[in-house]
Amino acid sequence: MSCAEDTAVEDPYANWQVRNEHYIDSIADVARANVEGNWEIYRNYKVQNANSLPGLGGGLVVDNPYEKSASAADSVYMKVLEPGNLEGQTPLFTDSVRVYYQGRLINGEIFDGYTGVLNEEVHESKTLPLQASQTSGGDWLILGWITALQQMKEGQKVELYVPSALGYGVGDDKVPANSTLIFDLKLEKVIHPKGIEQYSLKVD
Repeated sequence: MSCAEDTAVEDPYANWQVRNEHYIDSIADVARANVEGNWEIYRNYKVQNANSLPGLGGGLVVDNPYEKSASAADSVYMKVLEPGNLEGQTPLFTDSVRVYYQGRLINGEIFDGYTGVLNEEVHESKTLPLQASQTSGGDWLILGWITALQQMKEGQKVELYVPSALGYGVGDDKVPANSTLIFDLKLEKVIHPKGIEQYSLKVD
């Protein structure tokens, strides 16, 4: 089985939660082994320490995400496809990002973004604020994207694996509940806020 495909079944959503849990566990094992040296793992400490602090995050992460833990669900797993620009910027939580992306389920179904192979002369990038929440209206980012993008540089392209807890959780109108999400994600540009007053870190 490749990293990007689930075992084919007659019903594409049969035993969906179990299949998705097994899938992200297998991705976590591959990423931790990092045989080819192109995997990166980033733990979301808001999920890991959900009872510690409000807002973005919880306490310091003291354990190593490359070591096997009780759950693979508190981290994102990035396979680097293209390195970032040497002088490229990494976004802060107060920034917006311009990205190209395609989102897929483990059965290969595309639920968002461009179709086919990325062609920057044909496909349009999308600008999104990292701070936007689901309750703020308009476009908003899942925790898995916020976690990953703050580790990426402009020009970098990754294959991003997001467990359900850092994705849509119980589901929305795009994806079924308990879905592991797979993204081809390229960070084209980091966009800083215009006014100095907008640089404050927003927490819930």
